[in-house]
Amino acid sequence: MNLSITARRFKLPDAMKHYVEQKASKLDRYYDGIIKIDVILGWEKLTRFAELKIDVNSKQIVIKEISEDMRKSIDLALDRAERQLKKHKSKIRKIEKDIINSA
Repeated sequence: MNLSITARRFKLPDAMKHYVEQKASKLDRYYDGIIKIDVILGWEKLTRFAELKIDVNSKQIVIKEISEDMRKSIDLALDRAERQLKKHKSKIRKIEKDIINSA
């Protein structure tokens, strides 16, 4: 899994970079077909946003969360990513199961 982190309009502190790397690496637990994760962090007026673009086998999952704190935005986005990956995995398993049963 490739992970890239981009900070827009600010310099990303090493502690924040390490935090994102640590949290994003745990997404492999929920779906092992992740090819690439792009994390984009930035500021919009008084709010902070975290955007995740997750490339899986045949799909790209895009998640954007906005809050007043950067860590909160990151955590919200990663929680949503976890749910979406679980949902995607269950859909793939159902399709595979239907293919096996029809054969």
